[in-house]
Amino acid sequence: MNKRLLFIVSDFHHGGAERQMYEIDLAIDKEILDFDILCLSDLNASKSFPDYFYRRHLDNGTNILFLNDVLDLRRGRLAKAFEKSGLSFKVQKNKKRFLELIEEYSSICFMGEYVYKTLSRFIPQDHFNRIIIFIMSARFQGEKYRDFDKNLKYTFVSGFDDTTQIDFEFEGFKDYKHISLPLSFKVEEFYRQWNFSKDKTKKKIGIFTRLNKAKPLDPFFYAYQLLLDELPDVELHIFGAGDYKVAGYDRYLNHLDIKDKVYFRGHQENIKETINKDNIDVIWFQGYKHRPAGYAGLDACLTGVPILFWDFYIGHNPEINSIESVFPHFKNLKFFVNSTIDVLTTEELANSISSKQFDHVVENNNMRVNIKKLNRLLLEE
Repeated sequence: MNKRLLFIVSDFHHGGAERQMYEIDLAIDKEILDFDILCLSDLNASKSFPDYFYRRHLDNGTNILFLNDVLDLRRGRLAKAFEKSGLSFKVQKNKKRFLELIEEYSSICFMGEYVYKTLSRFIPQDHFNRIIIFIMSARFQGEKYRDFDKNLKYTFVSGFDDTTQIDFEFEGFKDYKHISLPLSFKVEEFYRQWNFSKDKTKKKIGIFTRLNKAKPLDPFFYAYQLLLDELPDVELHIFGAGDYKVAGYDRYLNHLDIKDKVYFRGHQENIKETINKDNIDVIWFQGYKHRPAGYAGLDACLTGVPILFWDFYIGHNPEINSIESVFPHFKNLKFFVNSTIDVLTTEELANSISSKQFDHVVENNNMRVNIKKLNRLLLEE
């Protein structure tokens, strides 16, 4: 008999947790692991972010529930009900309904530590043997675990793969199990179309990210100003949903006098197609101790475009500021800028980085392979 699971997502936008949920949906064997998806938000809740994955899940035959239907709450995101009602009778009533729902499933998976944080006050402390949480934000984006009860039993699933990172990320938790699972996806090798441009004058640097204060871009703006002293015709194109002024980026552009050279291009449905169509020469991306910090970086690797990373990891990184690593990470502006210039102007170096990154992603981030580890975890729990 198959095991019944419930995955809980915040929404169906084109974000990392939502993408991971979709990749799991595509790869998981539903003869062994049957599951539903519970969404905290209603459809069309955001003007800026469409519900990109909703129809795709339905097309895959997946059953979707909405929390507001379960609780008979038509007030938007559940967190708003908490903020407005506190521990009122209505919240207590909804708590009972929510517990009745999750009793139908053998295991619950929270797609994002922030999803668990939203629902944790609905769940009695002794309800789960272990709480399964897919970690989607490193600590550099804020202390996501501040309100967690660190005495409970947790199973964390994340891309962290060494004890230094794991100990740092889950500092203070008394009883937890960690499963290392790289961000994984369906590998499509036909997107590998990048070629080194021999045109020395017109070059493009691309950044793919949501425009948000939680996604710091200031190191890239400082680096770009320095790079213009050596390569004045290089353009910086930033792709992603959001308002750059609301995100606070405009003050950097104005202070550094680079606003006329930086182009905000908006949300892209398919990163790989955009990179190939726009002939991006190199990508700058946020990294976290020798790994891309998100699916956008992995998607970009499949095109072959070389990527350089600014490292937001706080601890020690022995490979920092080295162009020789597979995913070169930097914390020194001078090294970062000089390495970018080298990649833009040296064909052999650019081709070497391109090949190493493409091969690494194909070998390590293929969901068809990595789903086996996830299956074992979910069957065990």
